[in-house]
Amino acid sequence: MPTPSAISNRINELVSINYLFSARSIVHMGIRGAFFTLFFVSLLAQCDRPKSINTSLFSVVIDVMDSLDQNRNRQGFEFLLYSQKTQNSPVDTLFIGETDSMGRIMSTISFNEAGAYPLQISRDGSPILNMRILLAPDDSVLFTGEFPEIGQTLKVNSREQRAVDVFDRIDAGFTRARRFIAIGALADTAIADELRKWANLYKQVYNDYPGTFASSFALEAAVLILSDIDQQKMMSLINEGLENKQSLGLAITVGKDYMSKINGFDQGVKYLDSLKSIVSDKKQSRVIDQMLVELYYDSLRIEQGKESIARFKRLYEDDEYLSFWYKNMRFEFEYLTPGTFIPAFSFVSTEGETINEESIKGAPTLLEFTLMENGLYQQQYEELMISYQLFSPRGFQIYTMAFDESITTIWAFFEERDRFWSIAEPSMMNRKSLVKTFNIQYYPTRILLDAEGRIIRKFVGDELDDFIPYLIPHLNSN
Repeated sequence: MPTPSAISNRINELVSINYLFSARSIVHMGIRGAFFTLFFVSLLAQCDRPKSINTSLFSVVIDVMDSLDQNRNRQGFEFLLYSQKTQNSPVDTLFIGETDSMGRIMSTISFNEAGAYPLQISRDGSPILNMRILLAPDDSVLFTGEFPEIGQTLKVNSREQRAVDVFDRIDAGFTRARRFIAIGALADTAIADELRKWANLYKQVYNDYPGTFASSFALEAAVLILSDIDQQKMMSLINEGLENKQSLGLAITVGKDYMSKINGFDQGVKYLDSLKSIVSDKKQSRVIDQMLVELYYDSLRIEQGKESIARFKRLYEDDEYLSFWYKNMRFEFEYLTPGTFIPAFSFVSTEGETINEESIKGAPTLLEFTLMENGLYQQQYEELMISYQLFSPRGFQIYTMAFDESITTIWAFFEERDRFWSIAEPSMMNRKSLVKTFNIQYYPTRILLDAEGRIIRKFVGDELDDFIPYLIPHLNSN
């Protein structure tokens, strides 16, 4: 079975609806509050894509090995293409058709939104292959393959897929380069030039395949690389992408963060205002208003932030899509803002100790809430373990609350890994209470506290990389 493309995978994992704007940025950028970042991604995508019906030419050529069937009967291969916004949503069939005696299908498919759509291939009612394909306006998608090895021989040819193939090759190369850098195989003096080379390669994809999904992802990849080595060039690239609004998501996140960090809060506000002036869609304008609320939160302007979110609610109180985002942000402002004492909580550790808001005082503490089966947590564990070993002699402590339903899953995690800090005893932990108290929406979520029990910052998902600079000022000096 062919492995789905990198882009199709990311769309499937990170955006449960078929709207596509910027899935990769959620993983790599570490934007505070993944619960509203995901909302931004899907909403901006809806704004950027027209609601009118789009069409794409869909064709199939399937062959059958003569060793399997001397008559080489190519008839009866069924292709079902459908849309499903969420796992529990109704299925909307976009196309269903069978190959003729020559193993061919040719049809025009109509769809509302460009994106990655599920496709099931079957024969005589038996599924053969499940995958996702990219549909974009005025594209042509051609499937070729040979049965019974269709999983190995199937090829997809379209404008979008050709762009994806180029992107994937560069992305794979960059992944290898990052590994070399991580193990110290590249001299420190050569790292910046190496990263700049890959940024240029991604930018070439952006230039060569305009308007494709791969182009959008390549633009983001280039911007994120440049954010570490050349922020002025990063901003130039973001501004270039704003000409067709392709980098709007990057501008309101990476661009806003850069402007407010380098030039101060007021310039960050002005930058968001400037972005509002170039959008014509009310929903896009609303997203920028949401990012302004986030900017208040990031800048620890809590009272102004509370006023801002109250004003925001008055402006958009009739919008039903805002309920989830608004409730979460309001909770964060009211109960979990940096500088406030951690809410009351309690659990019993596997060592039999009662851990609560009082017992953790005296040392900077990281409380983490996760699922041990979570893939991102498993990737991060070694990095966190190294940080703990490095900083625990200076007073740093960690407590983990694992929310897996199966206790076996939790202990299986540590059968292959060393454990250096306490975790909550699974059978004695009140999961519902902890989720409510700390507003846990995504895993892993972490809250860093100072030695007096005040919140330093909340980290969601991939933001683990960001916590060390916040921790260091609170460590013991010895």
